[in-house]
Amino acid sequence: MRGIKKPWPPRDVSPDAQPPRTMQKAETDFLAALAATADKAGCARANFDDLNKTKLRAVLYIEQGALCVYCERRVAEGHPAPRIDHWRPLGKNPELALHWRNLYLSCPTERTCDCRKHESAFRADDHDPELPWPVDHPYERSVGFTSLGEMYVRSDAPLDEAQRKALVLTIGAPHDDRTKDNGILNLNHPALVAARTAAIDSERSRLGRDFAGRTASRQERDNIAANLLGKDQRPPFVSVRVVYLQKTLGQGRP
Repeated sequence: MRGIKKPWPPRDVSPDAQPPRTMQKAETDFLAALAATADKAGCARANFDDLNKTKLRAVLYIEQGALCVYCERRVAEGHPAPRIDHWRPLGKNPELALHWRNLYLSCPTERTCDCRKHESAFRADDHDPELPWPVDHPYERSVGFTSLGEMYVRSDAPLDEAQRKALVLTIGAPHDDRTKDNGILNLNHPALVAARTAAIDSERSRLGRDFAGRTASRQERDNIAANLLGKDQRPPFVSVRVVYLQKTLGQGRP
């Protein structure tokens, strides 16, 4: 999980063979229809389903570096296609169904991320506000990783207590003999933990290959991390790669 920049919404979200319509226009039209209907959730779902999802995903790939907003697996067009997730669930927040800051790409994996989340809200208590959108919070400053590939909420995360509890619940605990699938997103599923460990090993091998016979300096490691983050298509699990390169694995662990 990282902060994401969303500089522009799609210029055309109309189904093929229909006149072009911007995302802003689609949202304006939708909100006018929403105000006049009793079935808000149904209206929201119908208007969202009427958008051209391929056009939406094309922009979201660019914004997210072709990674799932939650687990950072690679996402790409195919069968199944990545899911367009409502950070704040459509059923509970119908007015945000077409709000661009509320839409993110999630991998289609069944036991984690959006498939796991469904209509769950990112909060620990019904009376608490939901976690901020990735455009409003740098989640890379709140999430840490261990050398084993496990994800946790950092003790020095810039979050208030309600947000901290919500993020802990969102991520979920590592699996063991008693604890299996858990958390809103189940981001410590064994498959993800193993994939992050493999990503760390990949960066370790790169350093051994590129800096044979010597140790890479802090600046050289920072340059590699910056290059990974600057790619149009970031490598899968880029956050744990960056943390390894910056030598901050396990930092801020509660």
